[in-house]
Amino acid sequence: MVTFIDNLVNEMLQPAKLKQADEVLLIAPARKVDLNALKAAELLLQQWGLKPVRGKSLLLEKGIFGGTDQERKKDLQWALDHPTAKAIWCYRGGYGTVRLLEDINPTKFLKTPKWIIGFSDVTFLHCFSNIILNTASIHATMPINVRENTVESLSSLKSALFDKQMDYQWEVSPSCKNGNAEGELIGGNLAVLCATLGTNYQPDFEGKILFIEEIDEYLYAIDRLFWQLKFAGVFHHIKGLIIGHFSNLKDNDTSFGMTLEEIILEKVKEFNYPVVFGFPAGHENENKTIIFGAKARLEVNQTATLKTL
Repeated sequence: MVTFIDNLVNEMLQPAKLKQADEVLLIAPARKVDLNALKAAELLLQQWGLKPVRGKSLLLEKGIFGGTDQERKKDLQWALDHPTAKAIWCYRGGYGTVRLLEDINPTKFLKTPKWIIGFSDVTFLHCFSNIILNTASIHATMPINVRENTVESLSSLKSALFDKQMDYQWEVSPSCKNGNAEGELIGGNLAVLCATLGTNYQPDFEGKILFIEEIDEYLYAIDRLFWQLKFAGVFHHIKGLIIGHFSNLKDNDTSFGMTLEEIILEKVKEFNYPVVFGFPAGHENENKTIIFGAKARLEVNQTATLKTL
């Protein structure tokens, strides 16, 4: 079993590129499934020449969840253990993934590493994959979103799966901090990342390029969460910071008095690494794929670029 100390010195394992006829396992570790959205995602995989395989509990319901904790955990363990599949695509986020992490057995997964795909609440599985399994994972759209995603978002997922490549360029705001950085990519949802701090699932931030996204939070809460990251030493260890979509931000009747960019820049003002806003990933129809664990180069000047090395 990979240990925390191993992860500090070893590069992340990279699952194999997908090829035609490979199996992609579909599970629902958090909230329940809408069948029409699921079918749209299965059709997309088939159009790419892949074979979608449903977990046994995929269509179950228990309250807001896709089945009981035990049923969802059984599907997760089945997916991790699967001897031939090359990827695990989580149906959606919401809440519930954290309830499955305890007592997961990684032994068979480490013999047959596969891509774990998703975002938002699935950040818990990215942390599990990146730190406990020492294996790269894919921050990308999920089946519930496929019908609304842009063509570019879906093609970026296909490129990550079949070629393990990223090559993005986007416009930057004047408040970005210019510079260049190289390192492994990590990150995910802000609230989930903060929930892992001080636990066995906390990412190794040393020398990494950190990506963060969020949805439906008040500005004061965003401020508190970024202070938490700073107080935990996260910003002292990373090489670069990428801010994705912060969707549906809310403010109180009496305004908090700072913009999102001001909140973040306050916490990293003493550091010299690049900080860039506006990367098109998160809770929007434009949700570009990021390979966590991949070595990448970030350049921030008049525009920003992010490329795999």
